[in-house]
Amino acid sequence: MADQYLLGAVVASILGFLLLHVGFHGWKGRARRTAGKCGSGPAVPGDGGTEVIIVGAGVAGSALAYALGKDGRRVHVIERDLSEPDRIVGELLQPGGYLKLLELGLEDCVDEIDAQRVLGYALFKDDKSTKLSYPLEKFHSDIAGRSFHNGPFIQRMREKAASLPNVRLEQGTVTSLIEENGTVKGVVYKTKSGEEFKALSPLTIVCDGCFSNLRRTLCSPKVDVPSCFVGLVLENCQLPFPDHGHVILANPSPILFYPISSTEIRCLVDVPGQKVPSIANGEMANYLKTMVAPQVPTELHDAFVAAIDKGSIRTMPNRSMPAAPHPTAGALLMGDAFNMRHPLTGGGMTVALSDIVVLRNLLKPLHDLHDAAALCKYLESFYTLRKPVASTINTLAGALYKVFSASPDQARNEMRQACFDYLSLGGVFSSGPIALISGLNPRPLSLVAHFFAVAIYGVGRLLLPIPSLERLWIGARLISGAAGIIFPIIKAEGVRQMFFPATVPAYYRAPPVN
Repeated sequence: MADQYLLGAVVASILGFLLLHVGFHGWKGRARRTAGKCGSGPAVPGDGGTEVIIVGAGVAGSALAYALGKDGRRVHVIERDLSEPDRIVGELLQPGGYLKLLELGLEDCVDEIDAQRVLGYALFKDDKSTKLSYPLEKFHSDIAGRSFHNGPFIQRMREKAASLPNVRLEQGTVTSLIEENGTVKGVVYKTKSGEEFKALSPLTIVCDGCFSNLRRTLCSPKVDVPSCFVGLVLENCQLPFPDHGHVILANPSPILFYPISSTEIRCLVDVPGQKVPSIANGEMANYLKTMVAPQVPTELHDAFVAAIDKGSIRTMPNRSMPAAPHPTAGALLMGDAFNMRHPLTGGGMTVALSDIVVLRNLLKPLHDLHDAAALCKYLESFYTLRKPVASTINTLAGALYKVFSASPDQARNEMRQACFDYLSLGGVFSSGPIALISGLNPRPLSLVAHFFAVAIYGVGRLLLPIPSLERLWIGARLISGAAGIIFPIIKAEGVRQMFFPATVPAYYRAPPVN
């Protein structure tokens, strides 16, 4: 009770300061093929050809194709590989993302793939644990997170998009964008047989994922790789907290567990840096058994070791990239090609689906997309309208990864412990942050308030019952360290667009008159 009174007393004062500080720092019928051999003449605007080309048919590309196709747009999707993907990420959809799936009419894509309901998180540190449930009381009983194998989910999305008569899904590798006088007119691509074609449309949307080879002409990519995930699949075991994702605050960085089928649990071990132990020579297996296994909950330990012995160990770099678009007539970036955040909080698909809803709504009143300059100016509003949701999830992912990772700095470790204890308080102290993580309440100010409330709570723990000069110094460094974690992320996201989007002129941009 004393902890809650202490926290309540300090949150009001710090929130006032934060508001002042942040304010300062600021596409009926089957679509006919419009692609021709390279060098053939361009499609005539308004000839009934393709309206939107989508490069990539992952989560973002498939969902966008269905959304625009359902609105009557003639869509041509070009995907490098239409076989079922096999990835170790893109397996957890937060409740906020599921709401967007519902809004797009794609909720049945999580049916018949043995997807599991996720109702929250369980957090483990040392010998303690706490359960953080999603605040779902005000929602329909079907609303929850979902976890699944990524491949079957992607295939369901592709099948749904391809079921529309005006959406054409083709396998091919896009090699370049076609540009004329600064305007993107379409793409050059190679089919599976090696033939080269060009496809033309008034709008090209690039959704070719985190390894995009087209993004450099459409944005200023600043890709950071803070860590790598080592992926395993555990079998014949039960999670300590059923229907919950599990986060272990391990040394040196977090370990994640969540169900991906009724019989399998995904484990993702975070390894800091860009270099991981070799799988081929056995270094990885040794690292996992000696360094990681002792920190795994008892209920999962044997299954974890068995998964290592089975040998199906996968790795993937964790990328982070703030959205830094170059507004380009005739083209747009979406999904991981556009914006990435650390996958710790599982927010990537939620951001992508939210972006698709924003773009779908912006394009819905437009009957003709051929005025590239006017369309480009109008779509500048997309970058502002997406910000509150995207920047909240992005900032939270980056900040939590740093807070949840161990550090030789005592102040950082105090912040880590304070975060665990703060979330363990229950009530608003757990429901507020978990609403942010789930995408149910993506409000930047709420994020900042809770983040600094954790820091102040940590200082209070240090100073009670009797303060000392050493503890005062650690407390000061804790506050400074917290600011040093979150403010650079906010700066990269854009202070004005994140906190004051209504002050950005593009926010009020009206659709061009056709």
